[in-house]
Amino acid sequence: MDFFESLIEETRKLLSKLVKKEYPLCSPWEDVGRNTLVLKRDEAFELDGTGFNLVTSNPIGESGVTVIGSDLKDIKSERRFARISLIQTVEFEDEQSAYNAIRKVEYSKYHYFPEGFMLRTVSTSHKEAARVTKKALEKGISFQKVGSLLASKYLENENVVAARIFYVTDSSADFDSLEKIAERNYEITEALNHIMKDLPLDCSACRLKPICDEVEGMRELHFSKY
Repeated sequence: MDFFESLIEETRKLLSKLVKKEYPLCSPWEDVGRNTLVLKRDEAFELDGTGFNLVTSNPIGESGVTVIGSDLKDIKSERRFARISLIQTVEFEDEQSAYNAIRKVEYSKYHYFPEGFMLRTVSTSHKEAARVTKKALEKGISFQKVGSLLASKYLENENVVAARIFYVTDSSADFDSLEKIAERNYEITEALNHIMKDLPLDCSACRLKPICDEVEGMRELHFSKY
């Protein structure tokens, strides 16, 4: 059920023109178990942008972290950023199992809490922001360590084969196009939610109809449920 392949290709194309630093997974940054409030006086800077997952059963290579632009220690002020998690799952025999895996993957991103890296995400949106503390920078926080923590959460799922986390802070990146990909990713996931939950749909009136019409295999999956 690889409904996200076109989005993965678009994302790779956008990022291919930018300089990348690739890291293996390392000892992850400490997870404090819950989101903690970072006050302005303790803040070094804030990252504001987009965060989303792209799930596929096709090979993505080794798990790791890719940094495009400045790492955390080199950032001095607020800037736009993107966090993209490319996740490979096992091949599934049926659509329900594949859908369940996608939902569990999505669940993971709301349950990691890096020390000194206050995340703000909303389940009904692709918006994502992070407030980084001065103390965390002094202790050596990096995208590699934070990304390794997030990857470890994905990899706790027995159906996840590999996870590569991309952090983009390069000002020359096309953040507007990345945000559009994130929006479409959300729309596809929402359409899957409707289909797999067996919600009765009048296709002619449904606002998700363009997604079912354009995404390969979506209409077939829809009508197979009825």
